[in-house]
Amino acid sequence: MIKLKDIYKIYGDVENEVIALNNINLQIESGEYVSIMGASGSGKSSLMHIMGLLDKPTRGEYILDGVNTIDIKERELSSVRNKYIGFVFQAFNLLPRTTVIENVILPLLYRGENTDIAEKKAMEILKKLGIDKRAYFKTNQISGGQQQRVAIARALAQEPTLILADEPTGNVDSKSTLEIIKILQDLNDEGHSIVIVTHEEDIGNRAKRKIMLKDGVLIEDKIIKQQRI
Repeated sequence: MIKLKDIYKIYGDVENEVIALNNINLQIESGEYVSIMGASGSGKSSLMHIMGLLDKPTRGEYILDGVNTIDIKERELSSVRNKYIGFVFQAFNLLPRTTVIENVILPLLYRGENTDIAEKKAMEILKKLGIDKRAYFKTNQISGGQQQRVAIARALAQEPTLILADEPTGNVDSKSTLEIIKILQDLNDEGHSIVIVTHEEDIGNRAKRKIMLKDGVLIEDKIIKQQRI
């Protein structure tokens, strides 16, 4: 599903360059659950942004589900993202002063779904994640853990090939953390491909494969015994 070949991400000019990613070679198969770990400044976010087509590498090749993303023109990137990738961010990124269900149906409406069909589909996903009873609450009326469930529901509404989760438990309490990780494990059991960026060892060990970055270099890539919730 994902193939990164000789990926570099360099910021700044020649005299003041910062190498955020240094010759990354990585392949992730469909259906995997992978954690990407490392200290602050290790290159985790840069790698996630490239995987999510939010940024392009300075050099190298990125193949997503058989598509060479380097050849995609800037104006086409949003439609490719909408087709392949569901995002879950630390900050939730929900629309303020709108209801839970309005946030979930947004990507469906964006791709031209009928409003009634989109609302029915959104409600089914919210029910699956145990938050359907909050469907018509405003997003500022629910807890952080519930907001993250809404963010996951919004990602699932797109029926993505890949779910990218960037520090998804960073803004929630310990109880909600376990609930969110269990949701991700269950989604992976159903066949969803999951890539999670985290600096927390406990969260990283909930995956089935762990990748470690240090100073922009991939220093470890191994299959691990998943810690289930």
